[in-house]
Formats: sequence, structure tokens, C-alpha cells
Amino acid sequence: MASRIEMIQGSSIAPETVEMVHAIAARYKRVLVCLDSNHTHEHVLAELKAYAPLASVGSYCVVFDTVVEDMPKSMFPDRPWGPGDNPKTAVWEYLKQHPEFQIDRDIQHKLLITVAPDGYLKRVS
Repeated sequence: MASRIEMIQGSSIAPETVEMVHAIAARYKRVLVCLDSNHTHEHVLAELKAYAPLASVGSYCVVFDTVVEDMPKSMFPDRPWGPGDNPKTAVWEYLKQHPEFQIDRDIQHKLLITVAPDGYLKRVS
């Protein structure tokens, strides 16, 4: 099946959006999930719960901007996220309950510079 891009507008965690994405993903044998939306812990955790299961075994769920955890709070004065409340903290919490994913640090080490440290989640089962 040829790949094509489909645009869905709405909150990434709204039930109708999640339903539409699941319907599209169901058409494919291999799925890569990329999360890069609101960077608060709760929002990213909700996205992980909604979309990470779509990643095919051997593929990835990539969570962007996990680097927020490693940056000074002063970098985000007008944002609801920052150290302690960000994509990386959501990843760490999600992984406690989801052994089917493992952080693939080989990718971030190969890249040398990334906005997604601990954010390359490989689906292993």
C-alpha cells in the first residue's frame, strides 16, 4: 500500500482524533509513531496511552522534546511545562507499566545531538 499524508485537525488527545488516527493506522502493517504536541507531562502521557500501542513491533514511538527535563526552568518562563513536568517525565512513567517498549539509547548516541533523549521508544513485543 502506498503511503499518503492525511491531515487531522483537533486536539491530539480528543477521543474523536484518537479514533481517526487509529482508523488510519489500521490500514498499515508497519507504523512509526511520533509525538510532538503540548509538552506537559499529563498531555504527553495521554498521547502515549492513546498512540504508542500503534507502533509496530520493531518500530518506534518517538517522543520529541524530552530534553526539556534537562534544561533550566528559566528556559520556559511562559510555558506550562518545564523540568519535572514534560515529555521525558511522561515517558518514564509510561514505561513503568509498558515493558513492550524500551528506550533505545543507541539512536541518541549516534545522533550526538537530539531534542529527544530517552524519547526513542522501541517496541520490542
